[in-house]
Amino acid sequence: MVFYVALNTVFQTVMVVVGHYSAAVYAVSGVLGVGIPAVIAIGYGALGSPSYKEAAKAAFVFSFLGAAVGVGVAILLGDQPWVLLTFGPLSSGVTGVLGGWVGVAVGGGGSRASGPT
Repeated sequence: MVFYVALNTVFQTVMVVVGHYSAAVYAVSGVLGVGIPAVIAIGYGALGSPSYKEAAKAAFVFSFLGAAVGVGVAILLGDQPWVLLTFGPLSSGVTGVLGGWVGVAVGGGGSRASGPT
């Protein structure tokens, strides 16, 4: 899971720094901020997560942590208000969970009978 924390953190931070200098990237930073962890979590779930529950827990953690670092950088750069430190990581965590579930379903892991729980 350390790999996924690092990957998400790098992508989130790069997005924030590029958005600081590019109005086009800044304009879609909200979508990218939740899209990045969703895509990474799909990969995590598809590449062998043993269950929906494990994928959900791990995806929430690495999505939340990466977004928290990214939002922290955005705050330090003066691009975002402090209140985003609450909502940004939480929303990224939720999309990470959804991505993890999709990944498990696509990758053939997890319990097909019970589905996401």
